[in-house]
Amino acid sequence: MIQDQSLMKRTAPLLRILLVATLYYLGAKLGFLLSISEGNASSVWPPSGMMLAVLLLGGYRLWPGILLGAIAANILNLLSSDRPWFVSVAVAVGIGLGGTSEALTGAFFNQRWIGTSHIFNQGQNIFKFVAIEAFSCMTSPTLGVISLCLGGFVSWSDFGYSWFTWWIGDVTGILVLTPFIVTWFRPSLNLILRIARTNFSRQGINYQRNRQTKHLKYSSKSLKLLEGVSWLFLIGIIAKIAFGFRYPVEYLMIPLLVWAAFRFGRKGATLAICIVSAIAVIGSVYGISSFIRSTLYESLLLLQAFISSITVTTLVLSAVISERQHAQVALQKLNQELELRVEQRTSELQDANQEITRLNERLKAENMRMSAELEITRQLQQMILPKDEELASIAQLEIAGFMEPADEVGGDYYDILQQDGIVKIGIGDVTGHGLESGVLTIMVQTAVRTILAMNETDPVKFFAILNQTIYDNIQRMNSDKNLTLALLDYQNGVLRLTGQHEEMIIVRSGGLVELIDTIDLGFPIGLEADITDFIAFNDVNLNSGDVVVLYTDGITEAEDINGVQYGLERLCEIVKDNWYLSASDIKDVAIQDVRRHIGGHKVYDDITLVILKQK
Repeated sequence: MIQDQSLMKRTAPLLRILLVATLYYLGAKLGFLLSISEGNASSVWPPSGMMLAVLLLGGYRLWPGILLGAIAANILNLLSSDRPWFVSVAVAVGIGLGGTSEALTGAFFNQRWIGTSHIFNQGQNIFKFVAIEAFSCMTSPTLGVISLCLGGFVSWSDFGYSWFTWWIGDVTGILVLTPFIVTWFRPSLNLILRIARTNFSRQGINYQRNRQTKHLKYSSKSLKLLEGVSWLFLIGIIAKIAFGFRYPVEYLMIPLLVWAAFRFGRKGATLAICIVSAIAVIGSVYGISSFIRSTLYESLLLLQAFISSITVTTLVLSAVISERQHAQVALQKLNQELELRVEQRTSELQDANQEITRLNERLKAENMRMSAELEITRQLQQMILPKDEELASIAQLEIAGFMEPADEVGGDYYDILQQDGIVKIGIGDVTGHGLESGVLTIMVQTAVRTILAMNETDPVKFFAILNQTIYDNIQRMNSDKNLTLALLDYQNGVLRLTGQHEEMIIVRSGGLVELIDTIDLGFPIGLEADITDFIAFNDVNLNSGDVVVLYTDGITEAEDINGVQYGLERLCEIVKDNWYLSASDIKDVAIQDVRRHIGGHKVYDDITLVILKQK
């Protein structure tokens, strides 16, 4: 059993080659019946179309069968002449090589530029196919007619006529037979039929609907059969008129070919081409068609032109129809998939909507809770700001303060405290806004008041203790907040400045402006545990009428609608121009100027301003 299988595997390639050779021989015998009397050129050469289809379907390995069949067919045809047998064999070999190279060339370029599975599926591929075969079919007539001329079978004076007739006969054979064979005998299913068989239906189709579908299929097949019989009947009538009575009405077959392309698909179209071509060829061979002219060449060329034109037209039309049907089926599939996806998405959206509703309810509750917390924090911030009566009780200074948060809860801080004749003034800016920043400002105010109550007068120790306290709380909060902070101790006309913050502005009585940089007087609070080494202080003597301006960057970096910042220079100028006013009036003038600069632009940062004026 195993030996038999092994023998079959070894002999199968040889059997396929012999089968191809036999097919070529039979096709050649048919082609010789249509050959020109002066040579071996045929009006329609069936083996050219058959062998190209064989290579497209079976692969290049079948080419020896083409060569053997071509040599055998031509030897038997040429041996009947009066030429020596070896001349006939040599000419047959030349013709065989030409036919084999033609099939190989056509198959190669079709597979390379189109692909065997898509040759007749698209209209543009039909034109590529025609162009490829017009080129590849030049090899066979060139080698064939040269061989015939060298062997003395054809006169060199007839070379051009024979070459052209041979070439157009090969092209016509390919145009007629290759699409028919490839379409009907391809192992894989037609693309449209394959898509059409895809199960678009949903589950749950009942038995009654299946019965109706089967009934419709049987009715459709019956109608198709009746339509096919009607088509053959009409073809027969036109053929009888055209070839029986020699009326020039062959082109009345074109509407029937269009009918076949629309109603019977590519298989029906290629079969119709073969039927019409066979009728035209047989009628011309027997001399009963309107293609018959005074010369045989002229008659054959008219016949070949007719066959080529109807073939290309029908193939292109069937390909375009196939593309449209494929697009319709694909669109139907996409519509079905879209419906399923819409249903799925609708269900998902409903679930998501329910989840969003639940989340919205939770978010509303959370927002209400947070709003309440923010409101409490805001109220606490406002409650711990220095009161007007506290500021008025300071004998040697006029003090006016202003703070406006960008959000409900700001990150700016200022405070004025008194302890044993010393006035403690603080101003700071916490990074960011919101609840954490607001809580941190309250921590700072509480810590400053607590350390002040402990009678700590050393500014370096005061600042170090404050930083350690705030740093520990920030770590416990797991926060990344920190703040710049300046603390000023005022006593008897001397202002001691400690900490890193914005530059302090001093406008002397008369309008002279001084700026004191604080970059070397401290370090941001809460950023490091111990900042003792960074802390320093600077003493400033104040005279009557001198003005001290403390502020946060919300003033100097306030932007107008064009993105231009208010700036330190403008703040200095506005205070310089109004130094003679009271601290409260200077504060009001400065804030009004800042608001004019901002205009309708959104405020992104807290605004804090403290004015001190020596009495």
